Amino acid sequence: MRSLKNLRITESIQSKKLVFEESLYDKFDTISIYLGFLVLASASILCLREIKPSLNSSLEYFILTCSLIFSVYVLYCKFTEKHLKEITFDIHKQEAKKRIIEYGKKYNYRISKISDNLIFLNEASDLYSFSGNYEQTTIIFFKDNAILYTVIKEGLRSNFTVLFSQHLTKRDLKEILRPEYIKPIKRTTYFNSFFHGL
Repeated sequence: MRSLKNLRITESIQSKKLVFEESLYDKFDTISIYLGFLVLASASILCLREIKPSLNSSLEYFILTCSLIFSVYVLYCKFTEKHLKEITFDIHKQEAKKRIIEYGKKYNYRISKISDNLIFLNEASDLYSFSGNYEQTTIIFFKDNAILYTVIKEGLRSNFTVLFSQHLTKRDLKEILRPEYIKPIKRTTYFNSFFHGL
């Protein structure tokens, strides 16, 4: 699991942002990702400006446009990685916690940091970890009538940002916290499993 040294629960809930002591490695890693994708985005823009519209250049234009969009999306995901997203519910706080813990157990998450206002759901970070030593973590803070959550992960060489699975996590959590909830819904297709690791 990615290190969150001295995670401040109350401050994180109040600010709706993860508040913890970042290591020098984490800061360097974040700067490296920003610089790398800023360079890629800038290069894509410069190349797009040089392309003269024609039938022969349509493939190049498409590739560079995709590269630019992907770069901007990665930068956005990294920038908002520590920001907590909110989901409100109409059930009791303890019932909400119970449902999320049951969901985690049912689908073999490694559940940790269980306290009155915090739960971690950990799973193998598939893209970077074939050995299971690196994990993607859904961090869930509890308020009286809402949860605040985010999804982060660790990797072998870099703590790359989560790109797609946070959207699937949001769908699952909203389903779990509905008053008429019956059982958790888990993505099981190959397509969803692939994107779950991104």
